[in-house]
Amino acid sequence: MNITYKLLVSTAVLFILSTSSISMADPMADSMSEAMDKSKMMEDPKTMMIKLEPMMVNINTGTAEEIAEALKGVGPMTAAAIIEYRDANGPFASAKDIVMVNGVGDMTFEANKGAIMVQ
Repeated sequence: MNITYKLLVSTAVLFILSTSSISMADPMADSMSEAMDKSKMMEDPKTMMIKLEPMMVNINTGTAEEIAEALKGVGPMTAAAIIEYRDANGPFASAKDIVMVNGVGDMTFEANKGAIMVQ
């Protein structure tokens, strides 16, 4: 079973959460300064995605969409190449075998080795 979990948090939700503890003395001053501090921390869009659990994918059974979604640095074209290689050569014996696919090198494997399953 190939299941990928992601939790995407929008800026609006983060703003609401960051302003939920409002001081009774001056609610706008406290909430605005707190929101500004948190907005500075959230400038990097990568911090907007929180993984609930590692995104894993079985490269022997996964679809191109599942593979592209789960593996860093693997887009739709490379995922399609993985499927084509699998169809032409049979199932991958190990996760490391993914480097035999054109477009997937050692760096891509190293970045994703914990997310790749073959059984």
